[in-house]
Amino acid sequence: MNVSQRAFDLTDAHTDDFQSLFDTHPSPMWVYDPHTLRFLIVNHAAVDLYGYSRGEYARMTVLDIRPVHERQRMLSAVQARTDMEKAERWTHLKASGDTLEVLTYGRAVRFNGRDAILAIVQDRTEVNAAHRQISDTRSMLDSIVDNLPVGVFVKDMADDGRYMLFNEACAAIVGRNPADIVGVTDRALFDEEQLAIFRQQDQIAFEAEQTISLEETMLRTDGVPRILRTVKRALPTADGSAPRYLLGISQDVTEERSVEARLAYMAMHDALTGLPNRASFSEYVEREAKLATADEPIALLYLDVDHFKHINDSKGHAAGDALLCQVAARLTKLVSPDDLVARLGGDEFALVVRQVRDGGLEGFAERLLSTLLPPFDLDGVNEHVTCSIGIAIAPDHAGDDDVLMRHADLALYAAKESGRSTYRFYEPAMRLEAERRHMLTAEMREALQKGQFELFYQPIVQLDHDGLGGFEALLRWRHPERGLTPPMDFIPIAEENGLIVPIGEWVLREACRTAAAWPKHLKIAVNLSVCQFRHNGLLASVVAALDESGLQPERLEIEITESVFLADVEQSLPLLRALKQLGIRIAIDDFGTGYSSFSYLRAFAFDKIKLDRSFISGIETDPGNLAIVRAVVGIGSGFNATTLAEGIETEEQLQKLRAEGFSEVQGFLLGRPMPRCEAEAMIRGGASRLAG
Repeated sequence: MNVSQRAFDLTDAHTDDFQSLFDTHPSPMWVYDPHTLRFLIVNHAAVDLYGYSRGEYARMTVLDIRPVHERQRMLSAVQARTDMEKAERWTHLKASGDTLEVLTYGRAVRFNGRDAILAIVQDRTEVNAAHRQISDTRSMLDSIVDNLPVGVFVKDMADDGRYMLFNEACAAIVGRNPADIVGVTDRALFDEEQLAIFRQQDQIAFEAEQTISLEETMLRTDGVPRILRTVKRALPTADGSAPRYLLGISQDVTEERSVEARLAYMAMHDALTGLPNRASFSEYVEREAKLATADEPIALLYLDVDHFKHINDSKGHAAGDALLCQVAARLTKLVSPDDLVARLGGDEFALVVRQVRDGGLEGFAERLLSTLLPPFDLDGVNEHVTCSIGIAIAPDHAGDDDVLMRHADLALYAAKESGRSTYRFYEPAMRLEAERRHMLTAEMREALQKGQFELFYQPIVQLDHDGLGGFEALLRWRHPERGLTPPMDFIPIAEENGLIVPIGEWVLREACRTAAAWPKHLKIAVNLSVCQFRHNGLLASVVAALDESGLQPERLEIEITESVFLADVEQSLPLLRALKQLGIRIAIDDFGTGYSSFSYLRAFAFDKIKLDRSFISGIETDPGNLAIVRAVVGIGSGFNATTLAEGIETEEQLQKLRAEGFSEVQGFLLGRPMPRCEAEAMIRGGASRLAG
């Protein structure tokens, strides 16, 4: 056994006390030769920690437990004795190849009669790892705080609120560098007014037991105002002592509040004109109606632009929008600053004014009508419009806002019914009329379900042979209480509420079904309203009525008025052409009473022109009416259309029309509208009144 091997023999130790202390010490220790660098003796802790056996230690030097990059440093330290009597940090290698982070303390000793070095080792791997984890965590937290999209700050309230933390987002909000803020107080950043606000908020938050939230406007260092939403609270201490630090989290919500304000504005204003919209108007009326008194009343005016749809349809929506904007500008210019102008939608505007007493409201309504009289410039083209106005006053007509608005609406309806381009004040009779229309609507729905409608038939006589040419189907309502009701009492209301569509479909089916049983030469004429022409299902309804009844299309005459063309010529013409292609005859009814030009006669080849009864009355003595009769005959001849005169009540009228060359006639002289059974009796008689 050589000297090195004997050095590892525990029985060769100088004393049993040293051997026992060295061997059982919990810290890894060894003694090595500074010249050969070989291990002379190692204790149990070193064997356990590093994993080398005693035999391996006996063949190793202290360089073998070090990574390559540490060995030169070790040699230099041994030669210069720089690691003696002080702690040094090293990286050691375990037998497994794993590394250890250690702290070593070296001391010169004598061992077995020669110089040696005693190394005491402290394993710092876990401690260093923990420190690194703490450091990494702190760095990560610092990075998180610095990169948060919201501002974070901490103030030392024991040191005049001096900033201990101020992240990047917070600095961006105030327009400063965060390095310039940490260590200073608000006094160095804000003016006295803002400083006082922040100090008061900080004190409230610091003394509160919970988080407080607030929102304020702050001026940046460049003078730009920003809106901040901030939460603050005192940071609790670990030992439960009085807190010292105040945590704040701020978010710049300037853009968010700007968007919210814009959305709120849009929610309460009309996008086209910029006027308050229906929602804003309703809130205003609700508030003002409650405050209105007999001494300080308010007036609510509803205004509709008359025949606005005609401009929209003929000039396009862009022109319609331009007109509405110009109307809004004129209305706004007319009212005082204390009044309100709103657009409720479409062509409907509303005003709330206070010029109520001593004739002021009537004068204002007249000025309102007059302000729309000058032409409107629509892309270089002058257009004239009028308006209809309904007026209700609070508290005279109502103190409740909903009732007041309903009354203004009723007054507007009355103004339209009065011929438009006028104004009407609310009257209780208007409400009664509205209730009547509402009740009549409900009764018509029931009548349709219970089969209370029926058709009467008025004969049409052909003058070339004084024979019966067919009948016009006329709607009647056999009301269970009011008896037989003429169409003028309910048709206008049916057109308002849309019931004319299902009622009209029933009329078509019933008229076709009835006429299908007549002799083949007799025709049936059915009136269609403008509302039916606006309905997309009209063509299908006509086809279905013909198919169900088996009536030949050429035996059906559809009668329309000029208003069909005024409503929507682009929709009406294709529909009329489709009906005509089926073989159905198309007649223009009430000819001469409309307010359109004769251009539609060129746009569509009508089969029949029906002259209105108003031109027949007085033809015996009125040369003007007689001239119109002759003109219509000429028009019919020029367009190859049959001419029919309505309202024949005297023999003289009949003879005049025969002499002027009319094709067909219709009127009380020839036969009043009659039930189906009487019409069929006339058919069986084989002749009209003229043939008798």
